[in-house]
Amino acid sequence: MPGRGQRHELGGVPVIVVENVQDYRDCVPYYVNKEDVCLELGCAQGCTTAVLAEYAKEVVGVDKSAFNFKVAEARYKHIQFHEIAAEDISALLRLGKRFTKIFLDISGSQPVGPLAALIEKYERAFPDCRLFVVKAYRLKKLVGLATVFPEEVLGTTRNPSTQFMVKGAAAAAAAAAAAANGGGGGGSGGGVANGCANGSAHGSLAVGRGGRTGGVGVGGRRGGLGAVLRRHVGAAAVALAAFGAGVVMGRASRARR
Repeated sequence: MPGRGQRHELGGVPVIVVENVQDYRDCVPYYVNKEDVCLELGCAQGCTTAVLAEYAKEVVGVDKSAFNFKVAEARYKHIQFHEIAAEDISALLRLGKRFTKIFLDISGSQPVGPLAALIEKYERAFPDCRLFVVKAYRLKKLVGLATVFPEEVLGTTRNPSTQFMVKGAAAAAAAAAAAANGGGGGGSGGGVANGCANGSAHGSLAVGRGGRTGGVGVGGRRGGLGAVLRRHVGAAAVALAAFGAGVVMGRASRARR
């Protein structure tokens, strides 16, 4: 008799995965706006934190290196920096900030599993967070090679938390967003196009890969490490279960104007 299989909770905060520091900085204007309170983990000497400061309402940079902390603090006096390790959740909570976007440049070439587990901790610790941006080339490779079954292949699911992965979900989400905004991209929420451009909590985005689509709302906790944001409706994304962490990861690549 066939087993029923476990059903995990695979929803959560969307994640943007980038390969290198150029892409890491380039995505800032697309996903950060003046309503955001941002945290950068592994800020080094503050260069990307300074870019975030141009677009966000407020930004805090943290790094475990005392040397980097001193350089960043001296170089960017208008930005708040702290000497804190990314793993020190208690110290981050003591900052008393309600972060809405969290940028992570801490993994380098490290294994994916510990990074996935750490992001889960941030997700629980900072319930106001609507988006993670992670620089991790191993994660990007893993996500890029993945296809989720049966959602992307058969267009079905037995797990309610993976409904956003089902092919065709993106088209339905886009149609609903268009109807809610009178058929256009306008409205107070910014619609689909504006939501993609600035990471607004009100925009409904559609993501997919190779003709297979899935829908996800920016403000909703639906994609975990797996729902991703992208500028154009119908662009490429994919989700997978990561190394027993019980989370989902998603792929995002950005079309340029």
